[in-house]
Amino acid sequence: MAYEYKVLGKTVALEVDPSVVAVRFKDLQPNSLRAIATEAAGAGPFATRFEIPGEKLTIVPVAQSGPGRAGPIGAEAALAVKALNNRPEVSRALPVFRVGGNQVVATDRVIIGLSDSDPVATQDLISRHGLSLVRRRDDKIVCTIPEGADVFSTAAALSNEPKVRFAEPDFVTIGRHVPKQVAPATQPLLNDPLIKGQYAMRITRALDAWEFQSGNPQIKIAILDEGVDTRHPDLEAAMAATYDAADDDTYQDPNAWDGHGTACAGLAAAVGNNALGIRGVGAGCSIIGVRIAYSVFKGGPWITTNEGIARAIAWSWAHGADVLSNSWGGGPPSNDIAEEFEKARTLGRNGRGCVIVIAAGNDFGQVSFPGTLPDVITVSASNEYDEAKTPTSKDGETWWGTNHGPEVDVAAPGVHNLTTDISGADGYAGGDYEPKFNGTSSATPIVAGACGLVLSANPTSARPTFGR
Repeated sequence: MAYEYKVLGKTVALEVDPSVVAVRFKDLQPNSLRAIATEAAGAGPFATRFEIPGEKLTIVPVAQSGPGRAGPIGAEAALAVKALNNRPEVSRALPVFRVGGNQVVATDRVIIGLSDSDPVATQDLISRHGLSLVRRRDDKIVCTIPEGADVFSTAAALSNEPKVRFAEPDFVTIGRHVPKQVAPATQPLLNDPLIKGQYAMRITRALDAWEFQSGNPQIKIAILDEGVDTRHPDLEAAMAATYDAADDDTYQDPNAWDGHGTACAGLAAAVGNNALGIRGVGAGCSIIGVRIAYSVFKGGPWITTNEGIARAIAWSWAHGADVLSNSWGGGPPSNDIAEEFEKARTLGRNGRGCVIVIAAGNDFGQVSFPGTLPDVITVSASNEYDEAKTPTSKDGETWWGTNHGPEVDVAAPGVHNLTTDISGADGYAGGDYEPKFNGTSSATPIVAGACGLVLSANPTSARPTFGR
């Protein structure tokens, strides 16, 4: 079976991950029966499972045969899905896909973009396809599909409806978002102030820019990530608002081990001239902390959904964000996400348009979605030697390289960046600051902060147009 859907008129074909399958067990099934079911179907051991929070989906490994296997690679996963779907304990077994190094599962929800938002026509569409409405968002709706239905087939059928712009599965991504972290430095960090340890401020000439322009608190930089530590001493005074897409409320707080968003916020707009810590490129600008993802344990993968990300983008520009900093990517492409970025680009800032900054990715390959979208600023990474970041560049981080290609607009330092960490004993380094934050995730907020400075100089200017 081909697992395909369309984004911006182009077919996206997903690659099955042969090493795992996803299982939705029937309610009230004890783990003992779940273990028997999975291992009897050739999926297991159950003890190594990963439960996706809020989705009633369990990722379990697939037993692989040896080099002399009879079938093609991935045949075991297909057989395990088939066997699991015949088990009385299982509501649905599904394939898991590989996208940009991440694992992706199609949920039982479909996102539908409507060309006619008439309530009567919408309800007729929902009824005819046996859907259940979960959420309405402007000209889009999110619905669950009927029990036992295939979400790809349902999306394809909905896409042929005359009053539907697009229909796509709502995917959940279990992903990695940064290269492997270098072990934290064992020596104590520099005493306050720490600006001497921020080589990126020198190499980007932010030090020179600050002589002419400081950030304007009316300019707001939204950090769409895993949450921002709003109580950090170098960030607290800059916080303007927060939103949590996972809970759909205005209170966001990262898990104790989720330091990525706090690190990004520091590079973008950590408070300057406060006699402590570091300084962000856009110091003086305000920060909006937007939580789009989280991990359930220290070192665990990110969990996020396409619809949640799209909702976070919509919330950000509607609540005053001028710059959207996105240190994430590599998940399945989405019409919903693309349309919400376009709305931010054209309708944000009271019609002047938000500036959208997106990480290129860290696979030393092609730029990943959403950095492939037009009219955004896609950021690749360089190093302290002003080289493009590759596995052989002088910085010594041999395990990763920046993604590259015609979509890239600018590069910024993406290795060994000193930045804010979740305060106290939590986060990356067990202190208030992380000395070696890396990846295009690290480069992106530096560019976002620079965009904040530019808008601070002329807050009423229209968003610049980029030629690609």
